[in-house]
Amino acid sequence: MQNNKPKKLLRIGIKIAITILAFYFLLSHEIKTESGEKISVLSAIVSHLAEIEAAVFIPLILCATLIKCVGIFSSMIRWHILLTGQGIRFNFGHIVGSFLIGRFLGTFLPSTLGLDGYKLYDASRFSKDMVRPAAATVIEKVMGLSGIFLTFLVTLPFGYTILGENAALTIALTVPIASGVVGGLFLLLFKPTLVQKCIQIMPSFGRKKVETFINKAANAAAAYKNQSRLLIKVAVLSFLVHFCTAAMYYFTALAVGAENAYFWQISFASSIQIFATVMSPFTIAGEGIREIVQALLLAKHIGTSESILSAALGFWAAEAVTLIGAFFLWKRGADYAPKELIATPSEEAL
Repeated sequence: MQNNKPKKLLRIGIKIAITILAFYFLLSHEIKTESGEKISVLSAIVSHLAEIEAAVFIPLILCATLIKCVGIFSSMIRWHILLTGQGIRFNFGHIVGSFLIGRFLGTFLPSTLGLDGYKLYDASRFSKDMVRPAAATVIEKVMGLSGIFLTFLVTLPFGYTILGENAALTIALTVPIASGVVGGLFLLLFKPTLVQKCIQIMPSFGRKKVETFINKAANAAAAYKNQSRLLIKVAVLSFLVHFCTAAMYYFTALAVGAENAYFWQISFASSIQIFATVMSPFTIAGEGIREIVQALLLAKHIGTSESILSAALGFWAAEAVTLIGAFFLWKRGADYAPKELIATPSEEAL
């Protein structure tokens, strides 16, 4: 017992440090106002709260949080389904806890590193198998990327006006690319050998990197052979994950008093912002990138401060749920173990 005490104290110390750092990064992130002054997110929120009616602000933020919850819940179900397809089945309560811990850790890690890394560690640790959770993670990333581009394509016809005079050229360039990415990713999952043959006709420059990704994804997809229904469900859930996030920013824009906020314009701009945030490895949980992209796309339509603050509030609306992960992080001790069930053949063919 005495030998375990230092380890237990160290574990508690690490948890305290992580908790403090998470709140520090959340509250101290700085944004620029219209006058060029730099203020913290907390200061901006407090300042804006003094200018608007709480009776308007609070319900709209709650709506933003609710629609983000739908997206987070869809992501949890997606991970649960992917693991089940690999023959790994945990009770859903464990999935929820692990997912929220991963999101909590990801609040101060680049891109989606915290969530992806923790989910993979968690599933590998308790299943005692690294290969199957890794395969599930690869497919999740592929489907997640398709979900972002699908959100872009669905919102574009209704929100492209934010592009102004460059709309026609931007659409001509981006729609074929986005459609090609979505089609290619689906083809990769359902007909991986065909995609592997296609890359042979690519120019040699850059082919090796693409080929590595294709082969990795194809090998992961092979684990879901004859599970088309499962992959279709995952595709639908992936769209919901990102569409709900994009829609969330409409409610945060209304909450900060953006008078010219229109649902499809905000959602379309947010789909681009989500892509930039997810792909950026340089910022903590996308902080900074989120506000910059949203301001570039929406400043002329809803105002600079409104676009920046709505993006920052979007982060908060999402993190309000994520912070629950701190509870699960504290609660799960060294002796914690999930209720693991063995998937039956019928479950594997969801």
